[in-house]
Amino acid sequence: MIRVLHGDDEFGIDEAVRGIRASLGDDVAESNTVEFEGRNFTPGEVEAAARTVPFLAARRLVLVRGLLRRLDTTSATRGRGGAAAAQMSTSGWDKFGELLAGLPDSTELVFIDAFPTGPNGKLKDNGGAIRALKSSDAVDITVFTTPRGRAVGDWIRGRVMSEGVLASPSAIARLADLVGPNLRLLDQEIRKLSLYVGDRAIQPDDVELMVAPVREANIFAAVDAILERRPGMAMKALYQLLDDGASVGYILTMLTRQTRMLILARHLRERGVDEGEIGNRIGLRAAFALRKTLEQAGRFDHEYLAEAHRSLGQADLSYKSGQVRDRVALEMVVAQLSGLR
Repeated sequence: MIRVLHGDDEFGIDEAVRGIRASLGDDVAESNTVEFEGRNFTPGEVEAAARTVPFLAARRLVLVRGLLRRLDTTSATRGRGGAAAAQMSTSGWDKFGELLAGLPDSTELVFIDAFPTGPNGKLKDNGGAIRALKSSDAVDITVFTTPRGRAVGDWIRGRVMSEGVLASPSAIARLADLVGPNLRLLDQEIRKLSLYVGDRAIQPDDVELMVAPVREANIFAAVDAILERRPGMAMKALYQLLDDGASVGYILTMLTRQTRMLILARHLRERGVDEGEIGNRIGLRAAFALRKTLEQAGRFDHEYLAEAHRSLGQADLSYKSGQVRDRVALEMVVAQLSGLR
């Protein structure tokens, strides 16, 4: 059988591949599994692997990663007259489907193509990759799309139920707000929460206690206090982080990261970039983190943010080089930033 798994939900694709492996049984071990990845393989090599008889087993698994996505990209490039800039040679691949006609029933051939998150995060319906496979036997094509908006909550609810526990609507909403559509992280946190709560339902307080991104909320509170020139409140938030086990290095890194994102967010917003694209460009996918960053970016000018970023970098260097003790470095830079004008 030929399968195509593609889309911007990398976690879902990985789960599907694990499911296929499991369905084929223990016999499909290393000796009966072949993987192709990269660029240095030919159509003939994939065909030969797919037609090989399984070794002392009933089934054989052939995984091909990233090929169809590159075929789509190359086809589009050549269509614009840019053959020289094509990402890979299309020689032989345009007739690839014909080579795969009549594969033995013992072979499971799976094409795996994960895309960056976004509106174009899948193979083109009429692209070169799908066209190349149309001349082969029936192909099972599945698109994996990362959930957005309310769909994130629906995904969390289903995942919680699959773990054999329940979660209150407010707990689901809080988890979606903190983590966003990062399904791999959501799965990790849901597993952790399900073990923690046991037989009872997950509540918002459990999410606040157990989910790692909650630390970011404390970082936001500290940044708010620092940039608003409230050193007492800033140090209270930072000491809470230290009491919770965060290191000075972690706190300085997170403060530096946040001021850098504020600079980038303000720059992009001034150029009319929409909020979703700003989140993609600065690497913030959680709704809570993006909302807070945009809110903060609108309250402070470039000059102040740039000076804060430089000061944090110098504080990090001073304690790492042994010039001052770690907590002293942190307290000094908070006092300095809180007094900037």
